[in-house]
Amino acid sequence: MKKEIWLYGVAGISGILMWICVSALSGQTEAWDSDLYLFLGIPVLCLVACALGFLEPRQPWRWGIVQILGQAVWMFASQGIGNLWPLGVVAFGLFSIPSIVAAGLGALLAKLHGKMSGTMSV
Repeated sequence: MKKEIWLYGVAGISGILMWICVSALSGQTEAWDSDLYLFLGIPVLCLVACALGFLEPRQPWRWGIVQILGQAVWMFASQGIGNLWPLGVVAFGLFSIPSIVAAGLGALLAKLHGKMSGTMSV
């Protein structure tokens, strides 16, 4: 359980840091207004989600969700809710899909690694 708390923290903070870094590098208030979000931010989040899925393969989808939740909380806390918040929630949901898939891939790799390690020690 203690390990999972750390992994939740890594997932949430990685989402927030990615949002802040892309916003700072691009000069955009909202990270997703920049091409860097899709071409740098999302791939970095996918790598982190894949690693988290490998480290904790049970229910790997949660790592991608927590990353995007971190971004949403940061954006709404730093910029306010605004009148387009329902559209923002939908957008965050769509942007979570690549991270969820990557976390699932990490979990699959962990399971394959476990099977391979198990057969090699026999």
